Amino acid sequence: MQTICHGLELVVSKTWSVATAIPVVGSILKQVRSLVPDADDQNIVSLFVLLWRYRIFDFTNFMRSHRQALKRGQETGDFVPGVCNYYKVMADIITLASGPFWHFVPMTKGLTRKQCHDQFHHTMVKYLDAKKGENILEFGCGFGEIGRQVAKISGANVTGLTMADEEIVGGNERIKEAGLESQCKMMQGNYHGMPFKDNSFDKIFGVYTLKYSAHLNEAIAEFARCLKPGGRLVSYEILVSDKYNKEDKQHRYYVDNISHSTCMPPLWPATAFREAASRVGLVLKEETDLCAAPNTGTWYSCFETTGIYSLLMSSMTFRLVKVGEAVRILPRSFADFYDSCLLHPTTDFVNAGRLGIITGSVMMVWEKP
Repeated sequence: MQTICHGLELVVSKTWSVATAIPVVGSILKQVRSLVPDADDQNIVSLFVLLWRYRIFDFTNFMRSHRQALKRGQETGDFVPGVCNYYKVMADIITLASGPFWHFVPMTKGLTRKQCHDQFHHTMVKYLDAKKGENILEFGCGFGEIGRQVAKISGANVTGLTMADEEIVGGNERIKEAGLESQCKMMQGNYHGMPFKDNSFDKIFGVYTLKYSAHLNEAIAEFARCLKPGGRLVSYEILVSDKYNKEDKQHRYYVDNISHSTCMPPLWPATAFREAASRVGLVLKEETDLCAAPNTGTWYSCFETTGIYSLLMSSMTFRLVKVGEAVRILPRSFADFYDSCLLHPTTDFVNAGRLGIITGSVMMVWEKP
């Protein structure tokens, strides 16, 4: 099947090349193509692809297990099973909706979202001070996209650590496709107790992953243990800001939705990161909000510019989803999934970001003496 699909892609590609080379016709085709969203980037069209791909999926069972895992996490403090369960489905859906880029980045004016992510990869290399031949760990790496980019840009060797089976398989496939087998590898493990010896890595970093930890002190202590003296720890996270007021019902509604929808513990404030790092002897070298740079848009604006936020906020969209499920066009419990895992937390990121009660663009850098 893969061979057939690849053959069809080649035929389409050659046909497109011939057609666009024809005067007038080519010009029109290129203009039409410019109006179609990039399939490998964030766009509304992906919602329809999602509906087709998951038309027979058992959302009833998924939502039941999702809520059970969240309840257990809230009772025990162990959110790991819930996070793994969540990403068994959402890893594919997020990639489908947003391409390989799962995190928010500063949206520089004049650049596309993909160009902003490429710029972010170079920014990460800069903050890591990554060099050729160094051994770098990306913890909570997902499919390891950022780690591969760091390896490609800097020449460093990057190990990606994740818990999910699906991400190990998908990450290895992507490493092979990128031709980075000599520089990159995936390992399965929990970053609260990593399968590495002391002083194993020159640099360690994570992007949007410590939000899944209910035990921040343990995680950062592990990073300090595995970091070589003189090495760097770099963290880029979604954080609760100083403006957040837990007594404000609206504030709490948005922030709680983000945690509950993704089956993760409450978001951490920046102060918790500083204190945890200081406790294990790491020295804070830099703390920068990347969105504070000139000509830079907000980290959540990608949902606004693509129209995704407006689509999800529309009550008409939700009504259509419920009607679709009622007449069996959509699978059973899809409306529940849509409300719990798509509408939220997407709209909550934007609403909370607009209020300034969470931030998703702070880069924090520590060194181990």
